Formats: sequence, structure tokens, C-alpha cells
Amino acid sequence: MKKNLLAAERRKQLTEMVRSNGSVRIGEIAEFFGVSSETIRKDLIYLNNCGAVKKSFGGAVAVSEYRERPVSGRSMEHAEKKAAVAGRAMEFLSDGGVVFIDSGSTVLEAAKLLHAGMDIAVVTNSLAALNALTEKNLDIHFIGGVFSDVTMATSGFWAVGAVNTIKFDVALLGTSGFQSHSGPSVKTFPDAQMKQEVLKNSRKKIVLADSSKFITNAVVQYTEWGNIDALVTDADAPADAVKALRGTVDVITV
Repeated sequence: MKKNLLAAERRKQLTEMVRSNGSVRIGEIAEFFGVSSETIRKDLIYLNNCGAVKKSFGGAVAVSEYRERPVSGRSMEHAEKKAAVAGRAMEFLSDGGVVFIDSGSTVLEAAKLLHAGMDIAVVTNSLAALNALTEKNLDIHFIGGVFSDVTMATSGFWAVGAVNTIKFDVALLGTSGFQSHSGPSVKTFPDAQMKQEVLKNSRKKIVLADSSKFITNAVVQYTEWGNIDALVTDADAPADAVKALRGTVDVITV
């Protein structure tokens, strides 16, 4: 039995237990941590809302680290935090620059903030971002390739070939989670390959991630944090994790 843990530490351990065992029962976990069933129920609701676990009747089950969920659903989760992160990311853009907009749900919020009158060229492989950019009178370039109706984005040979003909001043990139990794990670290999090629051709690399990504994982790490210029996240990011990362990457909280 473990007692007197801070809520953040208990939830972190609870997430790891769900992933390790595949599922947990509320009663058993409450006894293990020495807290009430209602406390564990609240923890599971929080972790479910973060996308770390999937709450079930009487407990929780593990969320797949390799199966991506539709961007339409992900964009509605932690909407205020994602909007705040996206707003801070706007400060990296400058007149006359070329910006790459990635396919992540947080990066989609950044696309929504771009507006007519900005002196930038926008390149994206995200159909969701492209839709958000319509009628904004911007210089927009869409990258073709193999289309995924889950991520609403292109990847593959054509997409990679197109990326390698462009030099980006700023790349705004997403991540599906990185708790057990030494860099931002995603759930599919084509998405990871696309991001790697973008990084090779970008002057400034910015990762946008709401705080839930600190306690979730994805199967494919697409780069090390040392190759990223800044990680923009929200103020609910775990303090210990932020402190650890700051030795490698500039972490900006909003």
C-alpha cells in the first residue's frame, strides 16, 4: 500500500499501472494507494480526459500507443490549453517567413490564428489546417501524398519529396505523447517520417503540446529534444518533467 502521494504522482503511477496491466479495477487500486474509491474515480476521469487511459465501468483500460484517433475528436480535448499554446507559438513567426503547419490538433489551433495581412507563406500537409486557412488571403501551399482520413493529413513518398524541395523558417510540429521517450513521439511511422524530413529542412523547430502529452506515450520517437528549439506547453505540465527537459530544450509554459 502506498500512502500520502501527491495527486500528480499518484496519477502518474496509476497511468503506468494501467499500461502495464492492460486494465485496473477501482477497488483494488484504491486499496493499493490507501485512498477512497471516489478519489481513484476522480483520478480516472482526469486521466481519461487527458487521453492517458480509457475509463471503463468500475475501472480503466489502456489506450493504444500506436493507434491514432481522429483529429476531429482530439481537437475538442483540452481546447483552452491548446489555444493558449497556439497563441504563444505565433511569436515565433516573422514577416517574410515560410512556416510549416503540421497535422497535430494543437498545431491546428495555430493555423486558426493565422490571418489575412500576415506577410508569411504557409505550407501544410494537413487538410484540417488547410480548411482552417481558407478565405484568409494567405500564401498557402498544400503538400500532396497518401491521405489518412484519421489524421486528415498526407505522408509518403510524394509528400516527403515535396518537403525536400522547400526550406522552412519555422516548423510548428505536434506530438502524441512522450512520457517514456527522450523526444517528441507520434503513433504512426509515416507521420514520424514526414516530421523528420520537415526537421531536416527547417531553421527553427517548435513543438506544440498540451500538458497531457507529458503523461502519455506514442510508439515512434521522431527526434531527440536536443534537435528541437522550443517546446511550448501549458502551465499544468508536471513541474519535475519540465525541469528535467529544460536541460535539453527551451520549455515555454503559458
